[in-house]
Amino acid sequence: MSMIFGPIASRRLGHSLGIDLVPSKTCNLDCLYCEVGKTTLLTETRQSFVDLDALVAEIKACPYPIDCLTLTGSGEPTLHMDMDVIIARLKTEFSYPIVLITNSLLLRDEHVRREIVGVDIIMPSLDAVTQNVFEQVNKPVPGVQVADIVEGLVRFRDLFKGKIWLEILFVKGINDLPSEVLALKQAIARIRPDRIQLNTVVRAPAYKNGVAPISIETLQAIAEVFESDNIDILSLNRGVRTDQTLTPDETDAIRLRRPDLDEVDINVFNR
Repeated sequence: MSMIFGPIASRRLGHSLGIDLVPSKTCNLDCLYCEVGKTTLLTETRQSFVDLDALVAEIKACPYPIDCLTLTGSGEPTLHMDMDVIIARLKTEFSYPIVLITNSLLLRDEHVRREIVGVDIIMPSLDAVTQNVFEQVNKPVPGVQVADIVEGLVRFRDLFKGKIWLEILFVKGINDLPSEVLALKQAIARIRPDRIQLNTVVRAPAYKNGVAPISIETLQAIAEVFESDNIDILSLNRGVRTDQTLTPDETDAIRLRRPDLDEVDINVFNR
């Protein structure tokens, strides 16, 4: 199966070519809201999953415009071993910026932080900073302490020279309570991200019962609490399309890798 998907037309990243480094739903979280479905292998064991030569060849064969290479997929990409080797090879072979989308858990590990420091943009998630709320919304592997994740992000900020775009996804009645929002604000002040990206449930979640979006008005109110000039409310930008679309066969190929993506995400490319 292909290790790449897209490029996806991203408001934030342009034509973003997705690189899927781990098997589907191999993750260290089983988030209530996950748009790709429930985690089938809940693990923190890191392995080598992809052939790097084959990956480079696939990227070179992509016939469409590319603005960046995004390490992401339907699991947690940092579960792949030797991320520094992957990043260095991609930088040697290509001139595109490299983006990493991560759930942040493995940033607790100094070795992992140093492996990924070579990317240009990192988009880590942090949906909660109190332990009980973290466990409710993200359902981590046993034993993970959210305070350690925050500390990992703080230490990564001190190490990393690129851009950090921190994403927080809110689930109604779970991590949108005023006490959690204020705790998140305190953590953000320590992490010092370049941008804060607020989101909520926009597609069918992995767990249906009790998993609902918050309103745009509530997201805007939370943004005001955070008191930052660099906040994006991602849910406001759903429905933005480009003029040209993929063929049905190309769309089906992307859906095979990423069943969570909808037509908004898949409309891409200048031919």
